[in-house]
Amino acid sequence: MVTADNLNLDVLELIFLYLSGNDLPSVALVSRSFFVGVVPRLYQKIMFRLNHAKRYPKLMSPFNVILLRPSLATHVRHIEIRTIPALKFQHHPTFILECTRALALCNNLQSFRCTVNAIPPFLSSLQGKERLQEFRIHANLTTSQSEQLAKIGNLTNLCLDLGSWNVLDVLPRWTPKFANTLTSLCLFTANQLNETVLDKVLQQLPKLKALHIIGCGQVDHIAVLRLVSHTPLLESLSLSTTESSSPLSQPPPSLQHLKHLALDARYSMMSSPAPQVLSSILSHIQSSAPALLSLVMRLPEIKITVGDEFIKQLVELHGHTLQTLAFINCGVSMDCITTISNSCLNMERLELPIPVKEITSFARALSQASNLQILIDTNIHSAHGNGLNVYLVQDNVRHLMAHSARLRKIVSGKRLWKVC
Repeated sequence: MVTADNLNLDVLELIFLYLSGNDLPSVALVSRSFFVGVVPRLYQKIMFRLNHAKRYPKLMSPFNVILLRPSLATHVRHIEIRTIPALKFQHHPTFILECTRALALCNNLQSFRCTVNAIPPFLSSLQGKERLQEFRIHANLTTSQSEQLAKIGNLTNLCLDLGSWNVLDVLPRWTPKFANTLTSLCLFTANQLNETVLDKVLQQLPKLKALHIIGCGQVDHIAVLRLVSHTPLLESLSLSTTESSSPLSQPPPSLQHLKHLALDARYSMMSSPAPQVLSSILSHIQSSAPALLSLVMRLPEIKITVGDEFIKQLVELHGHTLQTLAFINCGVSMDCITTISNSCLNMERLELPIPVKEITSFARALSQASNLQILIDTNIHSAHGNGLNVYLVQDNVRHLMAHSARLRKIVSGKRLWKVC
């Protein structure tokens, strides 16, 4: 007779693929066979978040568990550290030691992410990880630490947050180690990055498919659009735009594969030149990127409304292909919403500040978006600072879904509504 306890181990592992969160440790307590079947899934990804740090050391860290049972390390594929417990205003030394020693045992590691300024102790343990492909760190390192970092190779996805000049200096000598494998590069808020360094890096990465240069003060959109001529296979591009009035380089870069564009507008002038700059970018890439699937736009202040002329230009150029539109930290007029709904017939996902006080007009404007399935309220991203944010309630959601036939998911703040 077949029972849950004598099911083939491979069958159990397939079943447990559909479980996550607290379900996994609960299943592990059912029986010995369930425990054996769930362990690979339970330790495949290790995440350490703020709620874990608050309970440390009363709650044993997953890294300490691996040290107590080293055989578990073979199952670890992904590690993500979002925070580190503190002890007397510094990183908890015991946790750092546990994490470092456990990391050294995880020889099958495929991705490592640490967004905390605490990378140096981990550098030695990250050496020799032949399967490591995805790598994101807070890259504030010294010269010697940067040299140690540059020993890591064969990456497919690299993201460096707040990179120091030491890391940027070694980057052109590091990229040859993954010139044939890297498909995604992200440099975020690297204030010392300049056009010369980025030029040397991109020349060595002709197979790059995703490039994200955000918040790097010395490299504006003009420089990025000039340098992407080295990466003709790009499918995704993110860049920060500035108030520079300098003309874009001619001829435009060849971006025939570009499908996803994100524009992060930044300025210091009293009157924002963002609409004109963004329009010039769309015009510049029109001939070489004719079929965008997604566009994300972030403006510096919520009080700024995306102009009608820009929206008209956007839908004329890409309305027939756009599937995702996102407006972060900026307003969108009701007329623009109507234009988008009428013109972007393939749009499946829309992110924008939902005007709760005009919910009836908003629902009517969205009713023409025949393929819209996901609606995200980006008010949560807006820095109002006045405590007056108004979020959706259940009646608003019912009203929106009643007007949009295919709408299946709405997110506002920490609330999620889904049609089952």
